[in-house]
This record gives sequence, C-alpha cells and structure tokens, in this order.
Amino acid sequence: MSKIFGTDGIRCLVNQEPLTAETCLKISKTVAFILKKRTSKNSRVVICKDTRLSGYLYEPLVTAGFISMGMNVILVGPLPTPAVPLMIKTLRADIGVMITASHNTYEYNGLKFFDRTGSKLSSLIEQKVENIVLDNKKYSKISNNTFVSGNAKRLEDASGRYSEFLKSTLTKTSSKKRLKIILDCANGATYNIAPNLFWELGHNIIAINNNPDGLNINKNCGAVDTKFLSQNVIKEQADIGFAFDGDGDRLIVIDEKGKEVDGDKIIALLCKNFVKPRKKSNQHDVIITVMSNMGLEKYLTNKLKLKIKRTPVGDINVINQMKKSKSTIGGEQSGHIILSEYSNSGDGILAALKVTEIITSNKAKASKIFNLYDDFAQVKINLEYKTKNNKLLKIVTKLNSDKLYNNKKIRSLIRLSGTEPLVRILVEGQELNDVKNISMEIKKLIRPYLGK
Repeated sequence: MSKIFGTDGIRCLVNQEPLTAETCLKISKTVAFILKKRTSKNSRVVICKDTRLSGYLYEPLVTAGFISMGMNVILVGPLPTPAVPLMIKTLRADIGVMITASHNTYEYNGLKFFDRTGSKLSSLIEQKVENIVLDNKKYSKISNNTFVSGNAKRLEDASGRYSEFLKSTLTKTSSKKRLKIILDCANGATYNIAPNLFWELGHNIIAINNNPDGLNINKNCGAVDTKFLSQNVIKEQADIGFAFDGDGDRLIVIDEKGKEVDGDKIIALLCKNFVKPRKKSNQHDVIITVMSNMGLEKYLTNKLKLKIKRTPVGDINVINQMKKSKSTIGGEQSGHIILSEYSNSGDGILAALKVTEIITSNKAKASKIFNLYDDFAQVKINLEYKTKNNKLLKIVTKLNSDKLYNNKKIRSLIRLSGTEPLVRILVEGQELNDVKNISMEIKKLIRPYLGK
C-alpha cells in the first residue's frame, strides 16, 4: 500500500487496503490527532453514512478511532454528503466524516473527511495523514495518553435540520406552481429526505429506488443509470425527473420527454438565471472541469459573457478554484453542482430545488428551458487495467500531448481514474464520425498496456 487518498477522499473495495479494519482505525485516529482542537475539552466529530451494508462495519471503526483519541462522536445516520458541512457548523464540530463510496456499487466503500470549516481536507493534510499511517514508527506516537476517552451519541433530528436548511435556500417569491416530479434516490442516502422534502413543498412526488437494502445502492439506477427514471417520467407524464447518486452529491435531470440532462446543462441553466459577469478581469465567474463539453464553454463565454476556468476532474478541484476565484457556481458534467452561496460541497437536492425554482417561475417545459446550446459530439470509453505501471502512464502522457488527437477539430483527454482501476478516455469534436474514429484509435493504442 503506497497511497491512501484518491481524487475524492478514500475509496476502495470493502475490506481491501486502505480500508481494512486495521487501517481504517489507524486513519481515523490519525485524522483526530491532526485536526482536533488541542485547547478544547469538548472536541466533536460528526459521522454520517450512506445506505450500503458495509456502513455497519466502518461506522463503529471510525467511531472507535475518534473516541480513543478523546473526541466526542455525534452519529447522524444515513444522510447525503452535503449534510455533513451543515452539521459541522450547527453542532460546532471540529471534524466531519462521510462514510460512502459515492456512485459506486455496494462492493465499495470510502471515507470523506471535512475540517471545522466544512471543507474537504486539503491535499497537504491528506499527505500528513498518509505519512503517519504508512510509517509504523510515526504512527506509534499517535495515542491518547490519558484515561479519558470520548463518547458517542446519535442525533435524532439530523435529517430535519438538513431539510430546513434546504428550504431556506428557496426565495420567498418562489411561484406556487406545483410540479409532478419523479425522484430516483439510487437506493442511497436521499431515499427518505428527498421525497419528504419535495412533498412538503407541495409537489406531486413519485419516488423510485427508495428502498435500500444495503446491497442495491446505485445498482442500475440513480445518476449513473437513468434509463428506469426516463421510462417512469414518460409513463407518468411527469414534468421532470431528478436522479441522485448514492451519497446525494450529484444530480442528473430527465426532462418531460425522457431525455437526460447532464451536469453541463444544469450549470448552464443556473448560470443563466443566477450569475452576472463581474468586472474584475482576474476573477472567474464559473468553474468547470476538463470533462465539460465545449458547447457549454462557448455558451458561457459567448452568450452569457462569463469568465470560466477549467480544472482537473474532481469536485474538490472545482471547489478549491471556486474559493480562489470567489465563484458562486461550479461543477462537473457528472452532476456535481456546487453553489458556494449555500454550501462547500456538491449537493444534488439543493441543485434540484434550484432547478425546480426556475421551472416553476416559467411557463415553458423542462425540455425548452434546458435547450440552451448544442453539444459537441463526445465519446467516452472506460478501460480496466490490472496494474498501474510506468508504461501505461507514459502512453497516457504521450497521447494527451499528441497534436493528432488534440487540435482545433478534436479534443482528447486520457486519464487514470482516481477511484477505480480504469483508464478513462474522452474524445470530443464537431463531427461525430471523426470523434468515433479517434476514440477507437486511442483505445487500440492503450490496450497493450493494460496488463490484461
């Protein structure tokens, strides 16, 4: 084991490194050692989880690690990831932990850590944690030398607190128009709070994939697979469908015609309604990633006259750049939408509420409202690799810099996933046939280095 943190916290197969029971305990103790307040006798940590079965394994392990270091643990049960920063603030906690593997299926789990400001850990803090956990001599010094441990208790009204916060983000002048909405909860952390919240707001709600059993999270449903939601929107003649992922920090929309609307189109709609160009030339109005469609970039820059900045993949990269640029909106094509006025994290339910707010204030259908620009053709390919070797890294670097695959007509991006053993290939251009041909060429060039 040479690496613990990926692009979004820690994530791997259950009971595998770096999330064996022993290493998980080490990680939580080390995070407590680094982040707890030294001057406070009442250091607190909030621990949240999604609905996967292995949450029952990792919740007590993480709890034990923090308690052993003298911290008091507040357990809030299954709630979306974006609820954690809110709980840190309202409960005056020093640390927050989300036990989740996000959009992955139940075989995976992971840990996302937040500091006392509600921000995900910086790469510097992550490196400190890794250095200690991976060095037995350094880790041997991580201990609580007193007989006083922390305690743990469950907070019963956590979902109510989060729900009231979400309601507070809506404008008082919101239309009283009510929609028929299908919610796909991915059998994950939004399974209870999302249907109740939208019902309380007066909408006609049909919830699907809202019966988690610990094994069905993200399984052929939610933001990663919208086929069933699309069918239900058409069948029920709904106004719109919202798909969340397992930990509720992503949103994908289905319009009334059953067509999928990705994060790029959601960002475009939110920018059109909520963002105005700023005069300062050194500030960026909107932050997107290298995966975002060129159609979005042209719409934001040419039509809305906004300044954009692209970051590497990962919502933490978007969030960090948003802080530097003081941007109010940023996100990813995959559905992470960050609205910094309200949250330091991507929030699927919050984004859905804002989309609902826009639609209810217009007479047009969802398909019309989201029809803001034409996408460039994109092809995405995932190739599983056996081992991350130097030859694989070299061919990826070489292809990314090859002008044959990156020029005025074609844009290519090849990268190794930070959460799974996959080479991800994106090829984009104006002509679909060219995009398909180039993607097949790149796939053929990479295959010999996958170690299969």
